Amino acid sequence: MGHLTGSVWVRTILGLLVAATLLALVLLRTDLDETLDALGEANFAYLPPAMLVFALAVWFQALRWQYLLKPLADIPARRLYPVVFVGHLANSLVPLRAGEVLRALVVNRREGVSRMAALGTLVVERALDGLALTFMLLIFVAVVDSSSRLWQLVVAGTVLFGLATAILILIALHPDRSLSLGTTVIEHGPARFRLRMRRWLRSFLTGTRALRTPGGIAAALVTTAAFWVSVAIVYAIVGEAFNIEEGFGTYLLVTAAANLSVSIPSSQGGLGPFEFFVRETLVFSGVASPVATAYALVLHATILVTMIVIGALCLRTAGLSLDMLREDSPMEEEEEEAAL
Repeated sequence: MGHLTGSVWVRTILGLLVAATLLALVLLRTDLDETLDALGEANFAYLPPAMLVFALAVWFQALRWQYLLKPLADIPARRLYPVVFVGHLANSLVPLRAGEVLRALVVNRREGVSRMAALGTLVVERALDGLALTFMLLIFVAVVDSSSRLWQLVVAGTVLFGLATAILILIALHPDRSLSLGTTVIEHGPARFRLRMRRWLRSFLTGTRALRTPGGIAAALVTTAAFWVSVAIVYAIVGEAFNIEEGFGTYLLVTAAANLSVSIPSSQGGLGPFEFFVRETLVFSGVASPVATAYALVLHATILVTMIVIGALCLRTAGLSLDMLREDSPMEEEEEEAAL
């Protein structure tokens, strides 16, 4: 897939160190023989259906991105679907969410959308994802378990992601005021960066346009909910492979905990943090440690294999390349001055 630049190699090595440390911690906290027994007793016939459901979940991601990009360009979800999967492929291979950068570059080259405007839509996606995952925690706490530790996590998550979403909506609804405020801040920065920063700011504000109407907000929320419920179903299907007799509420908890843990970019594909938090969450819910460890390893492998296989196919059929990541900063000077 091409040669990675030196900076990408540094990020890759750091990501591997994070992954190795947390994976070692996961394995040291369980009985390896019993974990191998749990793997041996698993019914792997459940994995292909789980992969298919995950592929469907990514369609909801593409549909959401279609709505977020619509004020910028009317791109059908079927054209965005392979781009989203290629982004997942990049995230699986390179740390620090390189896939987000790649997605912005691809829609810029293929569809003519400003790279910073595209990144603006991806910032909106991350805020919506965080809000949805926190809401999953809220459902679990309200229906299944009301321990004070979880309530503290729910409150913290709600404040963080709810505030981020509210700020994005306010920015979208008041672009002129946001531009004025942002420009004032930029004018206090280094003179040589001011022109570029003003261009980035205008493009970013353009990327929040979809949140300026109730219909746009509703579409973003509905597709976000559809995506994460589908992902939770994937978790539940893999749980059947290990005969984990937990309700769907527990899988909502596992989905939320695992994905909130990898929302901070660290290792490739969240390797390490994902296994650690899936295992710890299941043990918290009463699942035996060896079974929880085996489940975490197989679940992540199932998701990563789906991302890599379908992502590689999309990469090939769409004529794209991970070499595009050589453009370390997708925020070069934009030719367009996007209208607000």
